[in-house]
Amino acid sequence: MLLSKYCASGNDFLIFHSFISANRSEMAVRLCNRFHGIGADGLVVLLPLSIAESNVEASYKWEFYNSDGSVANMCGNASRAVSLYAYHNNLASNRHNFLSKAGIITTEIQEILNAQEAYIQSKLGGYSIKGNFVEYRKNNVYEFELIEITIPHLVCLVSSMKDYYTLVADTQFLAQLRHKYNANVNIAFRDSHITYYATYERGIEAVTQACGTGASAVYVCIGDFAQEGILVPPSKEKLKVSCIDNEIYCSGIAKKICDCVIN
Repeated sequence: MLLSKYCASGNDFLIFHSFISANRSEMAVRLCNRFHGIGADGLVVLLPLSIAESNVEASYKWEFYNSDGSVANMCGNASRAVSLYAYHNNLASNRHNFLSKAGIITTEIQEILNAQEAYIQSKLGGYSIKGNFVEYRKNNVYEFELIEITIPHLVCLVSSMKDYYTLVADTQFLAQLRHKYNANVNIAFRDSHITYYATYERGIEAVTQACGTGASAVYVCIGDFAQEGILVPPSKEKLKVSCIDNEIYCSGIAKKICDCVIN
């Protein structure tokens, strides 16, 4: 079995294509394990559309698994990694649609940087604000906004980098919120035109190096749609987010890391 490892802004994924749809949860757990497997945030399988889906304008559909084997409707950074994989393997053109459980996702390779890397934009679609919530941590009050961009994200904008690092380091607190709201949890600090953010992700159950839908949720929470947002995750690989006609676009670099042969 041949699969490839791709990385998008710090999120890494194992990707292959197949003609067979199957439950690959156990495979995802085994291969994504960073000590006993290859190591990745998720496993993605590209599949042809079924006969019932033949009227859908998409080059393929995907099965997406988090590293714990759970299925996710969508992953922003994975959409860019998969777009480059599909292009590298002649499965789609530089601009194409694919079908996710969250619906049609449009991706575009805007610049080929070298044989392994490209700058890619994903159109994630619309967003909705589900509500505002107050949470307490060690006698401090924090305000969160619940925003859905294909998947739910809880966002807290803090007033200093000290608060940012303090909350990001408290993974027990973030885990409690993740389970309470069944959402990814984002902590963000805006410094001038640059926003630093970190995401505690469902299905990985940890703060990851980056999250595309998380960056997009933070951008929506800030609410300054007049300009493109520059979001910096723990990986330090910048993501750019914009809102055009009430739809969110997320852009950044994706790259191929290697091919892997599994016996």
